[in-house]
Parts: sequence; structure tokens; C-alpha cells
Amino acid sequence: MDERTAINVGVAALVGAAVIVAYVVRTVRLGEMRRRMEEFLAGYFNGDLPLDQLARRAHDVASRRFIGSPECQAVVQTAFQRAAEAKLVGKAYTQEVEKKLLTALAAVRSEFGLPERYMNEGWRSGRE
Repeated sequence: MDERTAINVGVAALVGAAVIVAYVVRTVRLGEMRRRMEEFLAGYFNGDLPLDQLARRAHDVASRRFIGSPECQAVVQTAFQRAAEAKLVGKAYTQEVEKKLLTALAAVRSEFGLPERYMNEGWRSGRE
């Protein structure tokens, strides 16, 4: 192997290692951000955290890109589902609890700019 080939292989190995390290760091940061968002949302849906504090904390922890993303939508839906299961399953079902949860979900979606994806799905032209 001549010197030029050895240098090229060394540079390729360094670039590959840098890409792997960047991917690992990004994955760890995304997991931490997701975990913290789940904690904030759980507190919000349980009534421990007002919407303005949730929004402030979410913007402190997460980027704008994440907050409007489908992954944020999934985190919000998961937190909502957990709160609904905790409050509605096994207890006396009330319309008031359901209304509070759905109102809280709508407020979070509005605050973070998340779409209501299934709202008009059945009413598109050509589907009838």
C-alpha cells in the first residue's frame, strides 16, 4: 500500500467514525428530549402543570423542528392515551373527565401547531 492510499483510508475511517459519533449523540439527545417532553405532558394531562408552563418548558427543551414534527405528535398522543387510561379505566366514567382531557389535548395541539390529522378524513371529495 502506498502513502496516498493509506492517507485516504485513514481519512475515510475518521469521517466514518465522526458520522457514527454524530449519529449516537443525536440519538441520545433525541431520546432525552423525548423523555423530558413525556414528563411535561404527563404533568399537564394530570393537571399539575398549566399550559403556559408546558409550552415554556417544551420550547426550552425541544427545538422548533421537533415541536412541529410527527414525532412530537406521537409523544403528545402517547401522553394523552396514558392519561386517559389512568383517569377513565376502572373508575366511574364521567363526561366531565373526558371533556377535560379532550380540551387539554386540543389546547396542546393548538399551542404546538400540531394538526388534527383525522378530523376531515371522511369528508374529502371523491371518497363518497
